[in-house]
Amino acid sequence: MSSPNYTLSARAYALPVLHAAAHPSSTTTGLFLGSTTQITEAIPLQHINTTLSPYTELGLELATTYAEGKGLKIVGMYIAHEADVKGLGRIGERILAKVGGFGVVINNERLGAGEGAFDVRL
Repeated sequence: MSSPNYTLSARAYALPVLHAAAHPSSTTTGLFLGSTTQITEAIPLQHINTTLSPYTELGLELATTYAEGKGLKIVGMYIAHEADVKGLGRIGERILAKVGGFGVVINNERLGAGEGAFDVRL
């Protein structure tokens, strides 16, 4: 079975990168919204207290309501770690288990070097 192909809008790419850049000393998380093939928006979820479940749960509920109101669905999530964590990490895995879809790790080293910043995890 092949992996789905998505088209990512410029806004959906830029927002997670800007979110990570605005909070380089914190782990940042967020969600991607779109349809089955087109990712049109990204929503920052949190950049502080990323392990506090009530904040995460509330953010997911608000994002789901927002997406449904726009005729979209949550198709994935992103995370940028403040420390040298490989992969999604514990919080990323927990969010991905809730929302499904794909996960993106923003690679801060490549971001700082002006290279493509996304590492995709299915």
